[in-house]
Amino acid sequence: MELFIVTAIAYVIYALYFLVTYIITLAHREERCRNSFSERIMVFSEIVYTIVGPIVGFARFDDYGSSIPFEKQYVLSIIILVIVSSTSYWIARCTSRSENPVLRIIVSIGLLQGIVLCLVSTIHFISIIPLGLVFPIMGFELLSPFFALLLLSRKFYFYNKLQIKFEDALPYKSEFGFVPLMFKIYSAPFFYRILIYCGLLILVIAAQAFIAYGFGQDIDAIIKAFRHSRGFIFSM
Repeated sequence: MELFIVTAIAYVIYALYFLVTYIITLAHREERCRNSFSERIMVFSEIVYTIVGPIVGFARFDDYGSSIPFEKQYVLSIIILVIVSSTSYWIARCTSRSENPVLRIIVSIGLLQGIVLCLVSTIHFISIIPLGLVFPIMGFELLSPFFALLLLSRKFYFYNKLQIKFEDALPYKSEFGFVPLMFKIYSAPFFYRILIYCGLLILVIAAQAFIAYGFGQDIDAIIKAFRHSRGFIFSM
């Protein structure tokens, strides 16, 4: 019992420190923390909530007794979404200075997918999220969607905040009199870019649904994974 209390207190302190650091970086509009310890905390959080948390969560998602967050028959479709979103996060981390518009657009769509998925999952888990705080060893992955939502949103903001002068577009404009579509998309104002990303995201999710279909999943398995769960917000 004492171990549970100590780990719960330590986890709450860590969570609060993470949230404060998250807010400070956004307030300063700087992706990197000014404090080296805070930067290590953020990197640790990235690893825990975009890699470890999902792996642990899917490894024991059906170990909660009568409550099952995702219907086992359809969970593969959610795993595919998570893999694409998490991979996009780490590609974004490694290519933050890249001037390739195609790469930046694709990665941004992957990040946006992760944001939507984590938002829906956070709402889906909201009734039992406190258990993740009280019993972090047994259920810290219940908080993974919430913390991943913050990390993905932060990365999406800074990844798209960077203004890049696409020198590669100049030859097209001077020689052919036009600028390729990918340059126009990434050069569009932030709000319009998000609208374009949302439209493209629908196509990306549809493509992943067809991939899952090829592995025996229903074409609407993403929805069924949530709706056929038991004991959670979106459960039927």
